[in-house]
Amino acid sequence: MRISLASACAVLLACAGAQGPDSVRAERYRLTQSGADWTRAGDDRVLDDLLPRHPDFFARVFDEKASDDIDLRALRDDLERAPVDRLNYDALNALAIAYFELNARAEALRGSGNTAYLGGSMQVAKLAGVPWRAYREIQEPALRGAILDFFADAAGGEKPGTARTNARLASIVDSLAKHEQDPARQTRIREIVQRLAASSVR
Repeated sequence: MRISLASACAVLLACAGAQGPDSVRAERYRLTQSGADWTRAGDDRVLDDLLPRHPDFFARVFDEKASDDIDLRALRDDLERAPVDRLNYDALNALAIAYFELNARAEALRGSGNTAYLGGSMQVAKLAGVPWRAYREIQEPALRGAILDFFADAAGGEKPGTARTNARLASIVDSLAKHEQDPARQTRIREIVQRLAASSVR
């Protein structure tokens, strides 16, 4: 679900300093059950929870007029930090929201002749590259599993725009197999790659 910069800022002001509900376990990938809306999953208001933590990042993500690259260094550092704690998972979920938002926006411009399509697609690729790199850098099993949850969510086909980009994402996920020694996660990587390939359309 795309929201305007004004709406995002209004939510930020309304929930500044707020935390997620007590029943929400934050140290996980939180968008699996969000369907076509990547801002919340049931009672888990993921975007509301993360906005106060990453206000500049989300302000740029939801600014449809912005054309500059999004600075991903802070989120990359949070995702790769050790020891693993909530900040790693907050970074992963923030990156996921940005990925689905910008991917849908770019795909809406496909075939329109708008040069913003190319820039948007490049930014989406850079976003996908952050969890891809983190998977190779970190060894924490739970965080590796959460990163795979993100890629599996994209493979589910519920998020608008993903069907046209999942073939490209499949090659990214497939390359993780050589960095994984755990048989169960190797099997899951293969399953996600198959789902990404099967859900892709041209």
